[in-house]
Amino acid sequence: MRALRSPLFLAMLCLGAANLGAQDGGYKIVVNASNPLTSVSKDEISRIFLKKIAKFSDGHGAAPVDLPANSPIRDNFSKKILGKPASAVDAYWQQQIFSGRDVPPPQKSEAAVISFVRSNENAIAYVSAGADTAGLKVITVGD
Repeated sequence: MRALRSPLFLAMLCLGAANLGAQDGGYKIVVNASNPLTSVSKDEISRIFLKKIAKFSDGHGAAPVDLPANSPIRDNFSKKILGKPASAVDAYWQQQIFSGRDVPPPQKSEAAVISFVRSNENAIAYVSAGADTAGLKVITVGD
């Protein structure tokens, strides 16, 4: 019973809970702290990440950034927000590139995504549910 109350056990339990969001693909949407948005529709996020629009609804530019292609968080985000698995999104981007229409958002590690969003007032990204988002604004997603 004492082991259950030890500081080491409690720390391990907290770390496990924080990592659970990353392992199960849980994510949160983040923007630069100076961004006036507090929520955005699922459709608007989808259109921004597929580069069908280049601005947020309030008129300021939108600069999406993705996690790497093999990220479970990216796959979950793609399924829930873009309506297709990451592999289908990659196929979409191959078509866009081949036809000369556009290139996909840059792909960065989670730490680099957080740094990018902190330093770019137009940035929007998704990070694991357990990520440290100090200095960023977490926004809600509506339907």
